[in-house]
Amino acid sequence: MDAVLKTLREKNPGLKLYSVLDPEFRGYGRVLSADTKALAAAMAATAIPEEGNCYRASVPELEAVPLMKELGRTAFGGMEIQAGYCNGRGYKLNAMEYHKCSELNFSTTGLVLLLALPGALDDGRLLSRDVVGFYLPAGVLVEIHPLVMHFAPCRISENGFNCLVVLEKGTNAPLERVDTKAPGEEKLLWMRNKWMTCHPDSPQKEKGAFVGISGENIALAI
Repeated sequence: MDAVLKTLREKNPGLKLYSVLDPEFRGYGRVLSADTKALAAAMAATAIPEEGNCYRASVPELEAVPLMKELGRTAFGGMEIQAGYCNGRGYKLNAMEYHKCSELNFSTTGLVLLLALPGALDDGRLLSRDVVGFYLPAGVLVEIHPLVMHFAPCRISENGFNCLVVLEKGTNAPLERVDTKAPGEEKLLWMRNKWMTCHPDSPQKEKGAFVGISGENIALAI
């Protein structure tokens, strides 16, 4: 077993923790085989903030990496894509979101992804006990399946994390109108191609997002 994963499991006994290289990941996503040398260099050049997280949806230096053209065809069926990053020092669950397209993640620091299957969501409600952690080692490229719930990664060291985020173009752009009191799925629609539910002890609640996560607001110990 990877030493990092072993330590994380010891420090987080209440959280189911696996590696993306384990068979348990297959229901959530898949590992992609690709030459990521140029991508790693571009990601390593992105800044990690001193506190909190920073999300940039579209970064020209990442989109210029030749691999992106191939991934747009093989992982997104030729749809236009955007490549950006979520870098930071976060370690809490706080919220869960899903897209109706895949999301690709890659890191040069390693991190933990907190994920939940679509079937765990009931009218916007989610029990945090249904959330599973997956360790993403540095240098591994993964595809998260459409509708799988996720949010910002968790750091695995005090140095923080960097995380590539590749999505269909326009995802996470602002909407003209958000209505968290709407019926059905619409109440979760927070940004373009982004449906979100949050924990009552989260910054997202303060911003007006739909509150639907109950149980512990998971905090990853390192």
